[in-house]
Amino acid sequence: MRFGLGCAGLLMLALVGCDAGRTPSGSGAFVQADAALPAPVPEPTDAQALRARAEAALRAQRIHTPAGDNAVEYYLALREREADAGVAAALAELQPYVLIATEQALSQEQLDDARRLVGLLARMDARAPALPRLRAGLDIAQARADREEGARIAEAAHAPSAPTIVPATTPPLPAPVPAAPRTVPSVTPAPIATSAETTPVPTPVVVAPPAAEPPAPARAVSAPQGVPKLLRDSAPRYPLAARNRRIEGSVQVAFTIQPDGSVSDVRTISAQPEGLFEQAALAAASRWQFEATPRRVSTTRTLTFRLPAEPNG
Repeated sequence: MRFGLGCAGLLMLALVGCDAGRTPSGSGAFVQADAALPAPVPEPTDAQALRARAEAALRAQRIHTPAGDNAVEYYLALREREADAGVAAALAELQPYVLIATEQALSQEQLDDARRLVGLLARMDARAPALPRLRAGLDIAQARADREEGARIAEAAHAPSAPTIVPATTPPLPAPVPAAPRTVPSVTPAPIATSAETTPVPTPVVVAPPAAEPPAPARAVSAPQGVPKLLRDSAPRYPLAARNRRIEGSVQVAFTIQPDGSVSDVRTISAQPEGLFEQAALAAASRWQFEATPRRVSTTRTLTFRLPAEPNG
């Protein structure tokens, strides 16, 4: 009997303990009490992580590509979180690289990449002088691509179908018509003159060539216009990979000076060694500013990369 009461008492205590962990709801049912949830783990988008990612992308030469994982986009995200002079200076230094990549994408008709780079340049500097020219070039290239695509569609729609080949029947050949007999007229030979007189040979008339006209006066050919004076020079940024390996070199670039003195169509002609200094030279050349000129002038220039001498001892 004591054992039965003891079991009943333990059962009641268990039920009371279970009910203590429940709270009544408005409908009379019971809901479980709130449990402690773990705090959400923040994504690594703080300023320190963004700065580290930007520097890593810069060391790996991921300046503006691939989309979403490049130094420019990381610095732009960092600029939105804090106003830092170092971030602004980094974006200003990387802007020529984006400008050159946009011009190359337009020249190669890679319109999707060119459109992305134009948007990237606008985010870096909405008042960049090259933006109107790049947007106009993108519109022209897109219109040309649309016309070519429309012409291809129209040509495919109006292309004639393959003709049905019907075997031709050979008509019977007509009977041959006998040829009429040919009559050869008799020719009486002319009498041969037996006179000793010979026909006089006319004296040939020698026609003197016309007197040579006096040579026309030579036109004065104007010498090609010289290169305008360089107003603002820009030293190239020494690549980190070349600096760490103590490598020196040179790059010869070709470019066009616009009437307002700005530089466009920058491209490399030669580089020693190849693959290290080209991007830095192109970026520096795009920042040059010359005197205004009445017409566009194409010229070249060689940039030399030299390391300072190491101190002795």
